[in-house]
Amino acid sequence: MRDAAVVAILIVGVPLIGWTLVHGLQTGKMEAAGVPFASYTRSKNPFMFWLATTLNAAFLIVGAAFLITAML
Repeated sequence: MRDAAVVAILIVGVPLIGWTLVHGLQTGKMEAAGVPFASYTRSKNPFMFWLATTLNAAFLIVGAAFLITAML
């Protein structure tokens, strides 16, 4: 039962993080995953924008790896 809950959360969470990452790169305004009310624009705050982008990419990679491992 616990494995099914983890897989269900990852099935929903991984695409959402991926969408946040792609949308942020397209618009130039990145929201940091897991941090409420944290959004950074590429033009006004480039360091925090790229830090949030790296954080989102890391969450995406780790979440996808966990999902693949849980599905096996």
